[in-house]
Amino acid sequence: MCNPVFLLLFFLKISFIDILDIFLVAIILLQVYRLVYNTAALNIFYGIIATFIFWKIVEMYEMKLLSIVISAFFKGGFLALIILFQPEIRKFLLIVGSRIFLKKFVLSLFGKSGITSSIKTETIDSIVKACAILSGDKTGVLIVIQLHQDLKEFIQNGDEMDAKVNIPILESIFYKNSPLHDGAVVVIGNKIVRTRAILPVSYNKEIPSRLGLRHRAAIGLSEKTDAICLVISEETGYISYIKDQNRIVITNINNLKMKLEEDLL
Repeated sequence: MCNPVFLLLFFLKISFIDILDIFLVAIILLQVYRLVYNTAALNIFYGIIATFIFWKIVEMYEMKLLSIVISAFFKGGFLALIILFQPEIRKFLLIVGSRIFLKKFVLSLFGKSGITSSIKTETIDSIVKACAILSGDKTGVLIVIQLHQDLKEFIQNGDEMDAKVNIPILESIFYKNSPLHDGAVVVIGNKIVRTRAILPVSYNKEIPSRLGLRHRAAIGLSEKTDAICLVISEETGYISYIKDQNRIVITNINNLKMKLEEDLL
């Protein structure tokens, strides 16, 4: 017997190109949604989608005058949309243009695994153990771990460093009387490359008021890059895992290790 799906496609005259077209549009919309999620641009995104659907309904019922008005809005407002979504478009293009992203996408089409990070297990262990110690002491910490996207454009300040990641150096950097404890530590691969780094602060109104500047800086960087940010609160000692604008409170230090291994290995 014929497969019902193939019969449906036959009667609807849907070709492989049509399916591919729908799939690619869905992927693009999903990526755009992920970029604007939890930002002020999310409501604008919803508004554009709703207006576009309304436009297509108007065209279907041949309401010519209203169709002309809405189409003029889309054509004339294209430049305004680029200006409004400039940070999100920039981030999207940076991610898509990344050689790692392209290789990962191609490999995924053939059912193979993605890119393996250059970071070593011992580096992850050092970060996890240092966070456990610093969290117990309620020491304020902000660690940035670079993934695929280069952070140079967003972090050009602070002090350059070239040191292997280990527990003693992380403890000494974030020691309360250390001249290096203010700002963020930037980790690339298995090395600390920058200290006292100032990150772009998020002004998202949905961030809880109880969260301080370290959390806002970490969320701000995650709005613009794919970096992982680890924040330890001075008040509570809680560890926050921040990536892609999402904040996860780590309740067990083993969960931190699992998250880092999931995203880095």
